[in-house]
Amino acid sequence: MSKIKFALALGLLLAVLPSNASAQQATASEGGSTYLDFQVDRPAKVKMAVSPSYPERLLSAKVQGEVLVQFVVDERGVAEMSSFKVLRSTNSEFTESVRKAVRSTTFQPAEFGGKRVRQLVQQPYQFAVK
Repeated sequence: MSKIKFALALGLLLAVLPSNASAQQATASEGGSTYLDFQVDRPAKVKMAVSPSYPERLLSAKVQGEVLVQFVVDERGVAEMSSFKVLRSTNSEFTESVRKAVRSTTFQPAEFGGKRVRQLVQQPYQFAVK
C-alpha cells in the first residue's frame, strides 16, 4: 500500500505543468486577471497536499488510471472549484476522488510583480497498483 500512497503523493508534488496546448487562455474574472505559469514570477505550488483516496472498488479490481485536471488557484492559495475542469480521466470514480482532494489541498499562490495573483494550474494524478 505504501507504493500506492507514493504514486499519489508524487502526482501532487510534481511541479505545476506548463500550461500549453490543452490549457485555456488566461482570462479575466471578477477576482482580476488569471495568469499561466510562464507569465508569473513565482508559480503557484502545493503547500499542504491532500492525496486522493483510491476508490475501494477500483483498488480491489486492480484498476489503474489517471486524471488530469485544471483549476485556478486564487490569491489566497485556494483552488476555485468553480473553475475545476477535467481534461482527461480514465474513470469517473478517480475523477471524484481527485475533485475532493483538490478541494482540500492548499497552495502557495502565484506571485507577479510582488503581488499574489490568480493562476491557472494543470495537475496530473496517477492511480497505480503495485
